[in-house]
Amino acid sequence: MERKTHIWLITTDQMRADAVGIENATVLTPELDKLAAEGTFFTGAYCASPVCTPSRASIFTGRYPHVHGAWSIGTTLKEDEITLCDHLKKADYKTIGIGKMHFRPQMKEDFSQEYEDPIHRDRGRSFDGTYYGFDEHHITEDNCIGEYLEWLKAQDPDTAERFLKDRFRSSDAQSDIWESEIPPELHQTYWVAERSIEAILSHNTDQPLFLWSSFVDPHHPFDPPKAYTDMYANIEISAPIREADDVNLRPQHLLRQGLRGYWPGGGQEHSLDENNIKRLIRNYYAMITFIDEQIGRIKKAWRQKEIYDDLIILFTSDHGELLGDHGLLYKGPWFYEGLTRIPMIVCGPGIASGQRTSAFMEHVDIVPTLLEAVGLNSTYGIQGVSQLGVLAGRVSHVRDSALTAYIAHDRGINAKCLRTSQYKLVVFAGETYGELYDLKEDPQENINRFEDSAFREIRSFMMELLAHRMIQDQDPLPERRSSW
Repeated sequence: MERKTHIWLITTDQMRADAVGIENATVLTPELDKLAAEGTFFTGAYCASPVCTPSRASIFTGRYPHVHGAWSIGTTLKEDEITLCDHLKKADYKTIGIGKMHFRPQMKEDFSQEYEDPIHRDRGRSFDGTYYGFDEHHITEDNCIGEYLEWLKAQDPDTAERFLKDRFRSSDAQSDIWESEIPPELHQTYWVAERSIEAILSHNTDQPLFLWSSFVDPHHPFDPPKAYTDMYANIEISAPIREADDVNLRPQHLLRQGLRGYWPGGGQEHSLDENNIKRLIRNYYAMITFIDEQIGRIKKAWRQKEIYDDLIILFTSDHGELLGDHGLLYKGPWFYEGLTRIPMIVCGPGIASGQRTSAFMEHVDIVPTLLEAVGLNSTYGIQGVSQLGVLAGRVSHVRDSALTAYIAHDRGINAKCLRTSQYKLVVFAGETYGELYDLKEDPQENINRFEDSAFREIRSFMMELLAHRMIQDQDPLPERRSSW
C-alpha cells in the first residue's frame, strides 16, 4: 500500500527565534531541541509582519500582507484567497486546525472593546461553508473565548467561573505579569495539545492528515502556571538590550501608533524596574517550556499512530516579542531582530537532519515548501519560494534577503524592512528618515546609520534592492490566459 505523507504545522504566538534552547541555553525546550536535531533549523527566518493577523495569513496562503487582504490586525483574510488547506484537499488531505487562527478580528467593528461572537468570528466561507478550507476547526484566541472556554466550563465549572472573573491572576500581579494558579491540565495550552492528540488518534491513516496545532502563548499576558516558573527559579535571566538614548532615537511618527483604536500606544518606554522585567522574561520562557512539553505529548500520539516516520513537521511563530529590548515590550512598527526573526524548524522524510542554516526563509515560503515536500506543485499566485532544496542540503540558499512589512496606512504608518546577510534597512513611506544597521558590526542594532555619510553607498544599494523586491512582490493574480 502507498505510504501517505502527513503534515504537522506547529505555531506559537509572539515567540522570538532566540527563545529556543539550541539558540539560548537559558530556555528549557528539550522537545524543540530534539526536533531541530532530527531536521533543519533556520537561523535566518523572518516574519511577514511584526503583528499577528498579516503573518498568520501569509503562513496560510504563501502570499504577502499587501495582497491577501489581512494587512493588519483588525482586518480579515479575503475569503477567495486559496489557502494551504485548499491546495492539500486537492490531494485528498484531511485538514484540521486547532488553536489560534486570527484570520478575522477578535473584537467587534467600529473599534469596539467588546469581543466578537465566535459564531460570527469563526464562521465558514460563504462559497463552501468551511473555515478557510479546514474540514474541522477548533478555535481559541487570545481572549480564550470559544471552544476552549466551553471545554473548561464542562471540565471544571468553578475554575471556569474564576477564570472569567480574574483570569487566574495571582495576588502580586504586576501589569501583564503574574504566575497563574490555574492547573496545567486545565490551561489553554494543554487544551490545544489535547485536541491535537484526539485528532491524530481518531484519524483514519488511509487518508493523509494535515494538522495545524496553533498555540496562543507565549503571547502576553505573561502568566504561565506557577509550576513552570519554578523551573526557572535558579536560572540567571539576562537583562534586555538597552541603550540610554533608545527611546529618543525612535521616529516621532510612531506616536500615530495609538490612533484608530490600536494599541500598544506610541512606543513609549516600558515602566518596569529590573526585577519585574526579569520576572516578565522568566515567565515568558516558562510559557515556552509549557508549550514544549505539550509538543512532546502530541509527538507521542503521532508515534502511537505509527505514522511519525511519514510526517513532515514545521515549527514556527507568527512574529517575535520585544521583551524589553530597547525599552520596548510586545510588538508593533519596529523591526528589531527580537521581533522580526522567528524560530523555524523543519524535519521529516527527505530533510537533512542536524542541519543548521543561515539561509533566509520567509513566512510566504511555508506553503510552497510543504507542497513540494509532499509531491505537490506550487500553483500560480503563490508568492513564496520552496525551500526544499535548502532543507535537503542540495543548495545553500534560495533567497538573498528577507522582507518584513508593517502596514497601518489608516494610522499614517507604512513601513518596509529589508534584511540582508549584513545590513537591515527600514523605510517609512512619506518620511525622510529611516533606519540602517550594520548587523556585523552592530548586532544589537544600537547605531542607526541611515544619515551616516560613510554609509551613503550602502544605503543606496539597499534602497535599490528594496525597490526590486517590492516590484517583484506585487500580486501576480489574476493569471493572464489570453494573448491579448
